[in-house]
Order: sequence, then C-alpha cells, then structure tokens
Amino acid sequence: MSAPDERDRDASRTQELLLLGQIHGMVQALRDGQNATNGRIDDLSKRFDARLDSVDGRLRTVAQKAAVAGAVSGGAMAIGTALIIEGVKHFLSGGSGTP
Repeated sequence: MSAPDERDRDASRTQELLLLGQIHGMVQALRDGQNATNGRIDDLSKRFDARLDSVDGRLRTVAQKAAVAGAVSGGAMAIGTALIIEGVKHFLSGGSGTP
C-alpha cells in the first residue's frame, strides 16, 4: 500500500514544482516588463528635460531682451518728460526763444 501513496506524493510534488516554475516565470516576466517600462520612462524623462532646458534658454533670452527694451524706453520717457516739463516751465514764465 505504500507504493500508491508514494506515487501520489511524487505526483503531488511534481505538480507543486510545475506550479512553482510557472509562478517563477510569471514573476520574471513581470520584472522584465517593469525594467523595460523603467527604461522607457528614463528615456522620456531625459528628452523632456532637454526640451525644457531648451525652452528655458529661449525664454531667458526673451526676458533679457524685454528688460533691456524696458530700460531703454523708460529712460527715453524720463528724458522726454523732463524736456516737456522744462518747456512748459519756460512757456509759463513768459520766456521767448529757446530755453
């Protein structure tokens, strides 16, 4: 009677080992898929960072040009306003000719 019991245990053990092998294969496939996904995410992140750096550089250039244009136009407005004020003062004081 021990032979059939032993055969049943061997068959059961064989079945367990087959299931364990299937589980191991599935886990390995999941790990490989996750590694591939991580690689794609890293590549995408690098491309995104490069694009963002490019946009940042262009925006920095535009901001610098706007600051220079603002300073120049502000200076011109200040000089123009001072000239107008002096002209009005001269006109109101009854002066003639050039100030």
